Amino acid sequence: MTILLSLMLAASPVAHGALPPMPQDLSEVPVIDGWIGRKISPRWSEDVARLYRRGECGGTVNHEGSRLLEIDMLFLLSGDGKPLKVAPVNARCPGVEKFVSARILSSLRNSFPKNGATEPYWMRSQVRFLWSDAP
Repeated sequence: MTILLSLMLAASPVAHGALPPMPQDLSEVPVIDGWIGRKISPRWSEDVARLYRRGECGGTVNHEGSRLLEIDMLFLLSGDGKPLKVAPVNARCPGVEKFVSARILSSLRNSFPKNGATEPYWMRSQVRFLWSDAP
């Protein structure tokens, strides 16, 4: 993930002080169970495929004759479930990072769990894309 993207996607500052640092070990970050973004993201596959067809990106794997891309996502959330930061972890493509983050912030902004916490906290999920370039 690019530092610039992280800064661009930062929402309004939190009144409580400094934001917690981005976790380095995903296994220590709680997963958002049943997050709707994981179910909706395959609908964006053709948009993501266009970026990959330009040859500027990597990281897809072969999946039954198609291309599969799974991107781990970190979300810094407020207690009322508002995303303060969206961080694609392993996109390996600035265009895809920007596209996915923008889509999440525009159409899935209200899809995050609320826990009433007074301080921001990190959670994670994944987005998936599948497409075929077969004739």
